[in-house]
Amino acid sequence: MAARLCGQPAATNSPARINPRAVLVKSFDGWGTSLCWWAHVLGGSTNREAGADLAFKRLQLNIVRYNIGGGEDPAYPGRMEPRARMPGFEPRPGDWDWNADASQRWFLRAAVARGVSRVVAFANSPPYWMTVSGSVTGATNGAQNNLRVDCEQAFAEYLVTVVRHLTDLDGVQFDLLTPMNEPGSDWWRFGGRQEGAHMSPDQQSRLINLMGPLLRQNGLSTGLEASEDNDEQGTVNAVKAYPASTRRELALIASHSYSANAPAGLRDLARSLDRPLWISEYGDGEKSGLKLARRIRDDLAQTRATGWIYWQFAEPDSDWGIVRYHGGETNPALTINRKFYVLSQFSCFIRPGDQLLDSGDGDSLAAYDPEHHRLVIVAVNDGGQPRPKDFDLTAFSRVDAPALGRRSSAGEELAELPPPAILNQHFIFTLPAQSVTTWVLDGVVPLP
Repeated sequence: MAARLCGQPAATNSPARINPRAVLVKSFDGWGTSLCWWAHVLGGSTNREAGADLAFKRLQLNIVRYNIGGGEDPAYPGRMEPRARMPGFEPRPGDWDWNADASQRWFLRAAVARGVSRVVAFANSPPYWMTVSGSVTGATNGAQNNLRVDCEQAFAEYLVTVVRHLTDLDGVQFDLLTPMNEPGSDWWRFGGRQEGAHMSPDQQSRLINLMGPLLRQNGLSTGLEASEDNDEQGTVNAVKAYPASTRRELALIASHSYSANAPAGLRDLARSLDRPLWISEYGDGEKSGLKLARRIRDDLAQTRATGWIYWQFAEPDSDWGIVRYHGGETNPALTINRKFYVLSQFSCFIRPGDQLLDSGDGDSLAAYDPEHHRLVIVAVNDGGQPRPKDFDLTAFSRVDAPALGRRSSAGEELAELPPPAILNQHFIFTLPAQSVTTWVLDGVVPLP
């Protein structure tokens, strides 16, 4: 056990050894958010520049999910909540509107201009005229497919055509495309508040097999990803049900983690297919951000995902958002929620290209930047008592005192911390109750 200075906390747990050879993720892709529905609202407001700066400069998100809207039947003008009424690009068969969705497209361009490096396009529903129910809100029976079988080719062409045209019109490179969002769920029902469509695995497979050749025929390098189910087990079940021809078309496995019910199964699925894995959506309404911090830590450590994406960056008067907007849609006031600071503890310090290492600790994430010899430890204490930590860094030949420490808690927002000493290659500190702490150690060199 390492010696400690007077006044240093005694670690009551066994030392957690951070081993630079125990790499969970070779190169992290980064952090992101979906653009619907908040960008559909804020993209037309006077505060849109401020919103874009908060998301893509201060929080340093580098991945966005752009929602290709289906577009509702004009006969149902007030059915969905206003922010979720996403415009479609083909309101009638063969009638294309390339001026549609101006607000979300503004945010997409603004995100790329601020350094976003990965863009995903996804659909919640096909256009209303391709659906069984005649509405983008879902089928009458939410457990039944709402995309008509005779419109599968048309829907695949719709999505690829939108990606091709927005690439040309807006100058945005789409890295990934998917025709689905939580397709295994049964809550997408006719008359609901948003676009959504149940889609069985066999229909998902047919669409993917149609879209792959269409992307190549259009000269697009955009890859396909699936299955975007609400929970990990749903994604595992869907992708395993695809035939081999469909799985070969996939460039990435993507799952939501609202129910983190099969992290090992999801990890093993991606590994068996030799595909990267993203947690492409998670959100919650818990105010402190501690539930968010725990979900990030567990998702990345347990599934070994290479990318992590929050659902909505901004919400109207709600703790579901990292930022809230209020006071009208033309000139809304933007207020930072506590979750903004908690997410910053991860997104501003664990950066694209970093390796994720096994921290040896169930509360922490460890990331290493091999180019700049920088080690980052983000530690979560979502419990009611302080937790002492002892990190064994003897796998590194050189470890100096932390160059930076930050903490967010009930009374702190990225508060600067004095660095604890490191003795005999052991880094010992205490996590206050209900807190997230980040340490950055520079000049850290692994043993040969």
